[in-house]
Amino acid sequence: MSEWRYAEAAPEPAGSVTVRRYSPYEVVRVNLFVGGDDYRGVARASYEAPDGRVAYDLLLWPCPWESPSGWYWFDESRMRRRDYTGAGSGS
Repeated sequence: MSEWRYAEAAPEPAGSVTVRRYSPYEVVRVNLFVGGDDYRGVARASYEAPDGRVAYDLLLWPCPWESPSGWYWFDESRMRRRDYTGAGSGS
């Protein structure tokens, strides 16, 4: 399989970058391919880099304790994003 499908790891956000943390009522799900395996990720946080790219801190399933969870650049050609922010918040 070609490497172009693999999600690109992003660096931890720098001190000057604003990080958006998600509550339990805000679910942003991202499906991605890392190291030869498909994963479903749930975003814990995100930030926008100065170049406009967005990185998500993803907790990856099926085995979050063994999966390569961490920061990944979002790329529409490699990932599928589902945004459920506000669902179940009672608002």
